[in-house]
Amino acid sequence: MFWNIFKKKEKTEPVAAPEQTAPAKTEKPKKEETLEERIERELLSLPGPMRQQMANPAVKARFIEIAKRMEKDGVDFKNAKAMKKWIKEHEAELKQETAGPKIETVRKTDEERIGRNAPCPCGSGKKYKKCCGAGK
Repeated sequence: MFWNIFKKKEKTEPVAAPEQTAPAKTEKPKKEETLEERIERELLSLPGPMRQQMANPAVKARFIEIAKRMEKDGVDFKNAKAMKKWIKEHEAELKQETAGPKIETVRKTDEERIGRNAPCPCGSGKKYKKCCGAGK
């Protein structure tokens, strides 16, 4: 017979007799890890570019905020499909929150515009193109 290096070794642990068992120690309940602590721990396993983005406090705060909302809705963080489904369902409101106030272009109304051949508003009696609008 040949010795197989790929064969799994079976561990045999000696079974203690009932008289020899030590009294059970009272284990302290583990402190439940907060979401922020879990995220901090997981950041170390991220690829370089993502880790650099998460170094930005604003991005990190936004990420934690979204993770808290997902946790509140009962999303399983170990299930990527469930997370993608939640993001797809809440995509519109997430975009709206990140967009901020809508910036609109200021446009002049027709009342503010002065035509080239209109009388100059300074009251000189000349055409605008010959008076105040000459350099424009």
